[in-house]
Amino acid sequence: QRALALRFGLLDRFFVNAEASPDGHNWSTAAFSSDYVDKTFRWSYSRRGRTYDFEGFNRLPSHAPSATEPPILPLPVTAQDIADYLKRYIPYLQGARDVAEPESLYLWDAVLEAGLTSRNYGEFIATISAADLEAFNANRSKPYPDTSVNLLSLATKRSLEQNHSPIFRNYDLATPDAMTVDSYRAALAAGGGPEVALVGPEPATEAARGWSRFSMWREEFRSFVADREAGKGDLMPNLSIVRFSSDHTSGLSPHAPTPQFMVAENDLAVGLLVQELSHSPYWSDTAVVVVEDDAQNGPDHVDGHRSPALVISAYNRPGALIHEFHNTVSAIRTIELLLGVEPMNVLDAAAVPIDIFQSEPDLSPFEAILPTISVDNLMNPDRRQADARTRYWIDRTAEQNLVHADMADPEVLNQILWFSVRGDQQELPQVASLPAFSAMRYGMLPEDEENERDAVREVRMLLARLTELELDPGP
Repeated sequence: QRALALRFGLLDRFFVNAEASPDGHNWSTAAFSSDYVDKTFRWSYSRRGRTYDFEGFNRLPSHAPSATEPPILPLPVTAQDIADYLKRYIPYLQGARDVAEPESLYLWDAVLEAGLTSRNYGEFIATISAADLEAFNANRSKPYPDTSVNLLSLATKRSLEQNHSPIFRNYDLATPDAMTVDSYRAALAAGGGPEVALVGPEPATEAARGWSRFSMWREEFRSFVADREAGKGDLMPNLSIVRFSSDHTSGLSPHAPTPQFMVAENDLAVGLLVQELSHSPYWSDTAVVVVEDDAQNGPDHVDGHRSPALVISAYNRPGALIHEFHNTVSAIRTIELLLGVEPMNVLDAAAVPIDIFQSEPDLSPFEAILPTISVDNLMNPDRRQADARTRYWIDRTAEQNLVHADMADPEVLNQILWFSVRGDQQELPQVASLPAFSAMRYGMLPEDEENERDAVREVRMLLARLTELELDPGP
């Protein structure tokens, strides 16, 4: 992504609107997050009985297999059995309303309303892979990596039913975005580039055999290219939404790749997507907008909401440096203008689009880069072989909810990631906030002070009650 920014431009004042994935995936697809989402996802963070139901589900119970919990269905099950269970919690299939859905709906709805086409890869979609089914029937967590074929996918919105990829995997930290640890080692041994490391159905090496998210997307994209070259028409959708999620990382979970590796292979997936597009006939009329749905309380010297973002096309001003303030809704407004789509609500209607284009294109393709990762830092250590300090952070990782996106404690996960990269050599930088955020908190008590005041108030009320009952309250 550094190479992409150097060529296509850098947005150095880009901020996400969201706090975490529950509201982030709504801001990133609807330019809005409803009152329901904003209030209830905090219950999930505080572990007060909420589940992750912010991408088209209502009250979906936790259903991931676990050796410590009984299965949710009698075993053995088929993929269809699991799908039927999930369908109970998809509101539109039950004649109910999705309480998280904004009234102005989503970007794909706006595109379809405008008479255009849309394709969704992993967003607001539930998927079941062959490895998922095997893990479910064994009632154990799925091991890394899952490069198996997708068996079933369910759209959680009616407008996505015929407009999503049935083979693309949803959020799942066992599924690689582009490569696995083994395929990367094989690429290094072969002295090859990114294509050697890529996990796909026709791999360069046996270690790369299987499916990654990028190869799932590429499978469909190449069919659009083949149809166009065969004169069957321009069948690539006007809007595609592609979800790469390995950069969330699995912290220091044993038997999982290191955070450095997961971020690197997520980075490679983005580069490979741009490479594939730039070598195709679609390069002359396609733009790629790359955003994080949220910044997850990331330490930043400006503000915790500041985030990487890229706008990529053959029409970009080379190496542009964009200082203007932009956010998630700015990115959506830019997409709407490029497609000729009306705004969904007052927020995107008022957003300033990203000015990064010029009139003449540079049609030269982009070449992805194989990342450099130390070969002794590809997999997290086993707890039994780790030193005491590493075991502490392994145990803290085990306390986190990594099944769904961004349900881990963000401050603890930041500490885990910092330790995995820097060890104890340097303290974790503190999160900075813009003055506007400080102004919002004016007059609010710090949490510890507020808790102390509540405790004092409760003691005083108890003493008053004891006095009222004419009892001796004691010392």
